[in-house]
Amino acid sequence: MIGKKDEYMNNEKTIMNRDLFAKWISSICEAPLLAIPTFIILNLSLNMNNFLIIETICLLFATIIPISVILLWGKTKGVEKDFPIKETRNFPLLMATAIYLLGTYLLWLFQANPLTIVLMFCYASNTLIVFFINLKWKISVHSMGVAGPTTALMFINPWFFILGLLGPLVMWSRITLKKHTVAQVLAGSIFGYLLTAIQIYYLTKLLDFNANVEFSLILMIIVGLSLYPLILSLASYLKDKKIHRGYIRLISLLTVFGSLLIFLSFFSFIPIIALVFSVSIFLSLAFFGGLDFFKI
Repeated sequence: MIGKKDEYMNNEKTIMNRDLFAKWISSICEAPLLAIPTFIILNLSLNMNNFLIIETICLLFATIIPISVILLWGKTKGVEKDFPIKETRNFPLLMATAIYLLGTYLLWLFQANPLTIVLMFCYASNTLIVFFINLKWKISVHSMGVAGPTTALMFINPWFFILGLLGPLVMWSRITLKKHTVAQVLAGSIFGYLLTAIQIYYLTKLLDFNANVEFSLILMIIVGLSLYPLILSLASYLKDKKIHRGYIRLISLLTVFGSLLIFLSFFSFIPIIALVFSVSIFLSLAFFGGLDFFKI
């Protein structure tokens, strides 16, 4: 009896530690907080002459003002800062969109580098898109908040894909805390990568900015980071359709090996490394994270 009691207490302690770690990951990887190092790196690389002015605008309108306004609104309404109920997210999302748009205008007014301006605009446009999606479905802002900055930094140096390796941890934390479903975090990540990449590519062209990295390479890296989430989405869809787990695993594994062959045949070194790291983290979370939704 004592042994069972000790085992129960150990399991309870493990769960508490896991949830504490998940809360920690979720807190430090919020979109406005990740914007701080992202804009610092961008502005150090691209805006040396007026760094302090541009960085101050970025810090105010990408982090301090959005967080302050949303926290104040949530406190007056008695709503948790994570806005767990879908309907409570609508006003904060619109407020954040307006703040990001004002920041975009000020960056343009003070002649910031086009990539900095476009990234701030992406924060606005992506948040507005989340607002419309949120009318029907609660997509993960945390996942998008990792994917967007990662994409922007890859336009400077492809090795910044390393920031995207926070994505699986953030997805795991949001599901562990029961804030989102698997589909919601996966969709947030994939949408964040694609929407940001497409906008930056076309809008920087309009502003006569030449990126340091080929767009095709960035897309390859995004595929590498997103391949396993896409396969998980396929597996989740098949599961919802009541397909036998054995068939789901077979289809998913065939997709994995087929994709690996394509990668090895046509893709370059960095996208392959991004794929290997991404899959490794997902598998580690599947086996050691206390949940099995990252398994195929």
